Amino acid sequence: MNLEEAGGKIFSDAWHRVSGVQVQLRSSVGAHRQRFRDEPWVILRDKFSNDWFRVSPDAYAFLCRLGDGRTVDEAWNESLAADPKRALTQEEVVQLLGQLNLSNLLQYDRGDSAATLFERMTRRKGKETKALLMGFLSIKIPLFDPDRLLGQAMPVIRRIYSPVGLLLYLLLLLAGGKALMEESSRLFDQGSGLLSPSNLGLLYIGFLVAKLLHEFSHAAVCKCFGGEVHRLGVMLLIFAPMPYVDATSAWGFRQRSERILVSLAGVAAELAFASVAALVWANTAPGTLNALAYNVIFVASVSTLLFNMNPLMRFDGYHILVDVLEVPNLFQRSREQLRYLGERFVLRLPHAQPAARTPAESWLLPAYGLLSMVYWILLMLNIMLFIAGEYFELGVALAIMLFFMSLVLPLFKFVQYLATSPQLDHYRSHAVGVSAVIAVVALLVLGGLPVPDRIRVLGVVQAGQSRQLHVESEGFFTELLSPPGTVVQPGQPLLRLSNPDLDMEIRVAQMQLMQLRAQEIQAISGSVSELSALNRQKQAIEETLATLHARKEGLLVVAPAAGIWSASELDASRGQWLGRGASAGTIVNQDVWRFVAVLPQVASHVFEDSIRCTEVRLRGQEGINLLAQDTLVMPFEQGQLPSRALGMAGGGEIAVSNSDANGLTATEPFFRIESVLPVDTLAAARLVHGRVGIMRLTLSSRPLLAQWERKLRQLFQHRFRV
Repeated sequence: MNLEEAGGKIFSDAWHRVSGVQVQLRSSVGAHRQRFRDEPWVILRDKFSNDWFRVSPDAYAFLCRLGDGRTVDEAWNESLAADPKRALTQEEVVQLLGQLNLSNLLQYDRGDSAATLFERMTRRKGKETKALLMGFLSIKIPLFDPDRLLGQAMPVIRRIYSPVGLLLYLLLLLAGGKALMEESSRLFDQGSGLLSPSNLGLLYIGFLVAKLLHEFSHAAVCKCFGGEVHRLGVMLLIFAPMPYVDATSAWGFRQRSERILVSLAGVAAELAFASVAALVWANTAPGTLNALAYNVIFVASVSTLLFNMNPLMRFDGYHILVDVLEVPNLFQRSREQLRYLGERFVLRLPHAQPAARTPAESWLLPAYGLLSMVYWILLMLNIMLFIAGEYFELGVALAIMLFFMSLVLPLFKFVQYLATSPQLDHYRSHAVGVSAVIAVVALLVLGGLPVPDRIRVLGVVQAGQSRQLHVESEGFFTELLSPPGTVVQPGQPLLRLSNPDLDMEIRVAQMQLMQLRAQEIQAISGSVSELSALNRQKQAIEETLATLHARKEGLLVVAPAAGIWSASELDASRGQWLGRGASAGTIVNQDVWRFVAVLPQVASHVFEDSIRCTEVRLRGQEGINLLAQDTLVMPFEQGQLPSRALGMAGGGEIAVSNSDANGLTATEPFFRIESVLPVDTLAAARLVHGRVGIMRLTLSSRPLLAQWERKLRQLFQHRFRV
């Protein structure tokens, strides 16, 4: 290999920092092999600190050359001479030694090694302390070593985690799922009070027991496969003490299936606990035990699936994903790959080294890095809003912390990187200049460039002239005489109902009338004094019979006016009972159409602006954009929705009052918006009276930062009334 030609790849500007150092792996570090995607790796483990590190065979071969008085430069030259194609570059050596040094796996062969080790340990403790303070969601405090106790309990543990135990576990899950399905109608009724002050104690107890079983299961399965568990402690989860165990020795298992089973063990234990709680909840009356069981169902099923099994967070789901994809250190390498992309394509640093080793990893790592960061921010926002709904001050504190961690801290680290990173020794001015230009452009685009300000609201299509039809007499819907969607004329039959009880009442009344007439004939020839009473009875029966015949005629629904008959809701009612006053569709005149939308109160800034454009897209026809005209926003609050389909009772998004059986009364007042759909736009869409759609209002242009600030303010006004 020609070193002059390959100098850009082999040599490092930071080589002088490590070339003369005599260093080697600590004597307490052991090594064994492991395979990922059929590629060999070497796992390094410090027996004293239980620290783990994964390196490639080429990196391990270089580490084996260290020691016996050799400097790093001498060991590198030996490896380069022995196998130039597989030898590490200087940049790779610098990075490897830096990472091993931070992991406290190296020792130095020089007089001040003890001082250096103490300095390194102090620096590492400082980093761990900072991590504890910053990782406020999961601060871990170790207490004692449970490995000996687990060893003594192995006979019981092996019986639990056996084929018979697996069968019993599956039966328990089926029983718990069956209990929840049978009581599904009331399953979510108690959810609104989870964070109420009276329920916090039960919620914490359920969480504590569930996490205790979770961590014990991790430790037990790890011990079953020959691992060691030397740390049990308390984790402060949002400042609430929870148990945790350190089962990281499972990372060194050679079999991928064993590592996956250890990761799955905690979630499996929680689901079993949730199944037991479901059986208790379904078979107990309201009370403390019932409420505690409901809390356990929530924390041991919903929360564990959203958090522990989510691969975008570094919990159990993440470790399972790492073993399934066989991409070691996925989280850290995804950040390193994003950093490489920024250095290579934004800062244009020629010596930037990618973290991806394969073409698949070149897109997998940055995709995972971006998704995990976005998910973390969205999750924290939802947690903040959820908590602030019950405890506003705590929610504000979480919001401040989220702002600091997601914006202030990354910005500070980036400035520190530009100022002190040795990778920028010969490119610092260029990197600072590029970063300054990007920052200025971003501020100008976000804070100074006006862009269209748009609002999206929910609404329905309504005919300009329409008449609602109602059933005049109750009965079974048996015959459709005119298909919905067709043009009908006044008096045209639309549908027919039948009512056997009404027919029976008519026959009974007719028989009674015949009997009274026979009695009337007898009274004329006999007792004339009874004639007046019979006449009154006959008159009452005749009036009843006339009413029954009128109800009989009402079973035939006819069109009251000309127009298009819209009655899609009757398709599912054929053969079913329709009560008196039930909807039988609408007769609409298709000459004029309008779109009626609901504008929330928090969007009242529409009154202070001018509407530049109004667009409508209907459900089922999202590809067709209808331009509306003559948009009018009613300047007074309303409470009755224009259609039941907009409320939650009709499948919509707007909350409605439980006391309104029709589902038309909104829980919060709103403003009504009406727009006319011009005739020349109707040819592109098939309009149906009552069809739901989205209206987009385009207001005056303003910078994105101003729009985001207003939306954030409206969110707080809507959720917290501040």
